[in-house]
Amino acid sequence: MNLVYEKTESLLTAFIEQIKPKPQSWRVISIEFQDCETLHSALFQNLCLKNIELFFSQSECKIFWKKPGFLLIFFQGRAMPIEKCVEGFLKEIEFKGFGRFFDILDLSIHWKNLVSLLTRIGITLETEKHDPYKETINPDKKELKPSIQPDSIGFTIRLSEEKINQLKPIRKSRVTPLILLVEDDPFTLQLVKLVFKEGFEVITAETARQALVYYQRHLPDMVFLDIQLPDGNGIDLLEQMKKADDDAYVIMLSSHSQKEKIIDCLQHGAKNFIAKPFTRQRLVDATDKFKATYKKNHPETNRHGT
Repeated sequence: MNLVYEKTESLLTAFIEQIKPKPQSWRVISIEFQDCETLHSALFQNLCLKNIELFFSQSECKIFWKKPGFLLIFFQGRAMPIEKCVEGFLKEIEFKGFGRFFDILDLSIHWKNLVSLLTRIGITLETEKHDPYKETINPDKKELKPSIQPDSIGFTIRLSEEKINQLKPIRKSRVTPLILLVEDDPFTLQLVKLVFKEGFEVITAETARQALVYYQRHLPDMVFLDIQLPDGNGIDLLEQMKKADDDAYVIMLSSHSQKEKIIDCLQHGAKNFIAKPFTRQRLVDATDKFKATYKKNHPETNRHGT
């Protein structure tokens, strides 16, 4: 691990220029902390530094900390080991009411989004200085307007059926089923992870965008998907997953259990619907049909329990 937290702007700019000719091998995880009084305290800064060193010291990555609220983690190779480091780091620095946003970009696909992200946190690349606000003329009103809005940093992810088909043999060869849990409530996250700590591998996402990135990258065997997410609707994600992957096995989670909502989820291809709050046994029951299907498709797999 290489950590930069002094002179971050100049060192990060130099690094970006260095990797720009060949971005295809690089990925970046961005972590943004919600601005609050705690964020500017010495307690947070010390805790953040301590846990960066604790969780990332053995990893091959470059971390740029734009104090106080942004971390950019650049790495090459498999994403899951770094994701596990991020998960442990965020858990250790969690404060009550302390929000955070965590996202991943593949730079070969989303280089422009990296540039937008850097602009948002106050770092402008020399080669990009005029691009985000390049002026164009509106032929109707004969006035100048920005071609890109200053606060527009979002990007749309669409699942690729071709890439998913390439990963299907890997999914079929798994011995231990992989669960993707898409949920932004910490209590629900911990409950589901505890239930499936044996017999399953669990990866988690807290946003819609992150969920789609993880789905296409890891092609999970099963998904627990919350309907209400900070940046999107779970039913829209369900629709994308089913359209790109015929074998998508998705169970919806929601505190809204109206009959119409349940029917909507089932019509879009959900295998089940679990209303919040739920018990451990409710999760176990919901996976029984999945385990039967999994064993049928993986006859060499040993019995998995919860």
